[in-house]
Amino acid sequence: MKARSKPVDAMSRRKFVAMVAAGSAALMAKPAEAAAAAIAPRKGRAVVTEAMSPADRKEYLRQKQSTLDTLKAIRKHAVPEGTELALVFHPLRPRRREG
Repeated sequence: MKARSKPVDAMSRRKFVAMVAAGSAALMAKPAEAAAAAIAPRKGRAVVTEAMSPADRKEYLRQKQSTLDTLKAIRKHAVPEGTELALVFHPLRPRRREG
């Protein structure tokens, strides 16, 4: 039986869980405002739309407005109480690999 080699950039499960735990602990240690400020966009950054050509910018703004209109229509739609969900997530059981 041939042993599988790990990709060079693979991270062990234990190291991943430790990293997530450390990040969570760091967020818990900070006040909520400081955490929000850490992920908020910073002033002085160049806006991506400035580098677009006028035609690209016009198309971007058209698509942005179309998306906003669609979201507004979806949010306005009233769903009656007791309505069945369109999608229900059911996790799949892990497959056993045959070796």
